[in-house]
Amino acid sequence: MPKEEEEAAMIKILAGVGLVLIATGPSFAQDYCEQVRQGIEQYGFVAARQYAVEHYTKEEVRAADRCVAKLHLRRAESR
Repeated sequence: MPKEEEEAAMIKILAGVGLVLIATGPSFAQDYCEQVRQGIEQYGFVAARQYAVEHYTKEEVRAADRCVAKLHLRRAESR
């Protein structure tokens, strides 16, 4: 396959993956934050975060930290 065709095919694949990520992004983020919230409720913040640090990537741990920050803001606003 010529180089130009390979580049065109790669662009199409990346565009498709990007579209899927954009389309599922908000619902995935909500589901992820819900899992974080449940983990904290069940095991406590320290244990849940330690588990995340040991088993997930740095990016996933940062995303979980953002979920926790949002949860604290919502609770503070509701008081």
